[in-house]
Amino acid sequence: MNEPADTNLASAKQSVIEVLGGRGKKALFATELLAGLRRFNVEKAEMDQALAELEAQGAVVVRDNFCADPHLAEVDLRVIALLEPARGDDSHVAALHEIDLAWNKWLGEYLANHRCG
Repeated sequence: MNEPADTNLASAKQSVIEVLGGRGKKALFATELLAGLRRFNVEKAEMDQALAELEAQGAVVVRDNFCADPHLAEVDLRVIALLEPARGDDSHVAALHEIDLAWNKWLGEYLANHRCG
């Protein structure tokens, strides 16, 4: 990897952490994260690479969700949460809990308002 690519990835990773840490929400859908990254000029491919590295480093949890609705076949349903090192051993469990809260809220609203027909 060359130096500009390393710098871009490092910048994208920092931007991901800033967006995830600076929101009132504890977990964000990938689409929400990408929208927040626009102000940093981070594109989807850069976000995906940054997320992969941050997840491997234990800085974030990424959960890929599934909904059998054919209207959602191509929709990115990943939900991401930042791990909070201050929570120690409970950090991963807390992140998964926040992901579940975000997913369940969205899914409930989606199912209550969407009609396939």
